[in-house]
Amino acid sequence: MMATDSPADSAKLWQSDLAGIELFQAQLVHHRFGKHFHETYTIGLNEAGQGCSQHHGANQLHYPGSFKLINPGDLHTGQVAAAEGWAFRNLYISLPVIEQVLAQLEWPRSGWPYFPEPVTWAPALRPRFYQLFSALQTHQPLMAQESLLLELLCGLFQNHGEQRVTLRSPQPEAKAIAQARAYLEAHYADTVSINDLAQQVNLSPYYLIRSFRQQVGCPPHHYQRHWQLQQVKQALHTEQPLAEIAAEQGFYDQSHLNRVFKQTFGVTPGQYQKGNSVQYAPA
Repeated sequence: MMATDSPADSAKLWQSDLAGIELFQAQLVHHRFGKHFHETYTIGLNEAGQGCSQHHGANQLHYPGSFKLINPGDLHTGQVAAAEGWAFRNLYISLPVIEQVLAQLEWPRSGWPYFPEPVTWAPALRPRFYQLFSALQTHQPLMAQESLLLELLCGLFQNHGEQRVTLRSPQPEAKAIAQARAYLEAHYADTVSINDLAQQVNLSPYYLIRSFRQQVGCPPHHYQRHWQLQQVKQALHTEQPLAEIAAEQGFYDQSHLNRVFKQTFGVTPGQYQKGNSVQYAPA
């Protein structure tokens, strides 16, 4: 992890939980980025304030809520363009990861996707960006990280890439989805990649995600988490220590279990185990 020296500017750059992806988060007031390029795709979200940059000889304004889409090798600059500074987050995604994503999407075009506009407006994809950014730094399951990455990049490539493509629509896949559900139920505490699951049912990863969501109502990683939490609830009817339950049910640690359980059910595992109720103060 790297931090800037300036007390007025703050920035962090670190490797995510998913190999081949780095995360960057910055709140800048003075810093200027000189001309540079990345060997990765840069997918950024401008959160507050304003920044500006030069990209292919043209001036670009990075306004709040806009996406920053920079292709590998694109020479560009960057600096603050507002008195309140410039806050943004970036994902740096390596070419091997992009290559795997294209295979998982069954991308019908040859060559690398290309973003013609370095700044674009895609409000429907902002929640997916934040979900992915959070998943990559909070020990979320591998399949969740991979699925969110696929959904974000597919949306950007399809709608903001130079070559617009249409992927095949999900069809009824009752047998394959039933097999996928059975596999997730049997391996609810295991690390399962989206490739692993897709191979089990002989479907491509992204097609499987869309078909599963269409027929079950949620993507595969949500279903696996739900099934995992149901097993946790059963274990909480015993006097087994919470730390043991967390380890046996596939959670990173007890605090991880506490956070996920309360987010889903509104009470902590300890409160559920003891049968305590919780009184919520009025908003």
